[in-house]
Amino acid sequence: MSEGEVRHVAPPDAARWDELIASADGATIFHTAAWAAVWTAERKGARWEALVLEDASGYAAAIGAIVRRRGPWRSVDAMPFATYGGPIVRRGHPDPASARRLLLEAFAKWTSGRFVLRSQLTWYAGCAGELPDRLPARESFTHVLPLVGDFEALADGFAPSTRRLVRQSVESGLAIRPVGTPEELRSFHDLAVETVRRRGGDAKPFSLYRRIHEILGPGGLARFHLVTHEGEPIAGSLHFFHEGVATSWLPVSRAASWHLRPNNFLIAQILETLCASGYLEYNFGASPPDADGLIRFKEGWGAVRRPVLVAERRSGLYRRFRG
Repeated sequence: MSEGEVRHVAPPDAARWDELIASADGATIFHTAAWAAVWTAERKGARWEALVLEDASGYAAAIGAIVRRRGPWRSVDAMPFATYGGPIVRRGHPDPASARRLLLEAFAKWTSGRFVLRSQLTWYAGCAGELPDRLPARESFTHVLPLVGDFEALADGFAPSTRRLVRQSVESGLAIRPVGTPEELRSFHDLAVETVRRRGGDAKPFSLYRRIHEILGPGGLARFHLVTHEGEPIAGSLHFFHEGVATSWLPVSRAASWHLRPNNFLIAQILETLCASGYLEYNFGASPPDADGLIRFKEGWGAVRRPVLVAERRSGLYRRFRG
């Protein structure tokens, strides 16, 4: 294969992939082989596949995806449930923009095939000008809080209302602990089911959280927490950790406990721990553009918006099936 030619690999070479992830500034926890392993274990028939550019040192740039096949049909997610995917390029590459364009053009060609029912690519801090015309994307955003100095210095940047609610939560007699047992993980899932249904969504199965706990937990890439009041779980969180960045993937809570401010308590406790550990950023996660209350909540902590590009394709056959 000549240098500069995009190659489709299924699955990628794990050693080469890990080397690329370690040297790519744009890589996230959701680009890692460990995250792909969660989905290939969870989804029947799912495969980890990638488009790669190689040079003498190995993988120079790539887009990874989870591909699921049903007969001749397939779906392509980079990555599942709109977690971050998109192109990553090795630090020091002579022309990273050209590498990304080559990969994105190849992704557009791959996912426009007649047997691809649906595809999705979510590119954190992506550049819209590098997307090919046949891979249109809508712009969304996430909220990110830079972690500078100690927690007390960080808290000076919180909105007055946020500081007040944190004080109230501390006075409510709440406690926080990491999830360590199957029973605690089940308690987290119970809260997740209640939270997602309250928002009008479909809760993910317990098996997914168990796999995250088993695959990502031992290496410190994922942690579940529970917030309790008088011993009873009333809120919780699932966070991912990668290269100095902590990402909130799923905060959960019991609506009847909101007067105790458990979400404020949880975030304050997590941020204090992250500051003490030298983390660089806290990613609150995406918000629907019309979720004014949620956006105010995140920005009350001092978080700022970062762009996220989402390119989705649904074939006519898929739309008919869903209809």
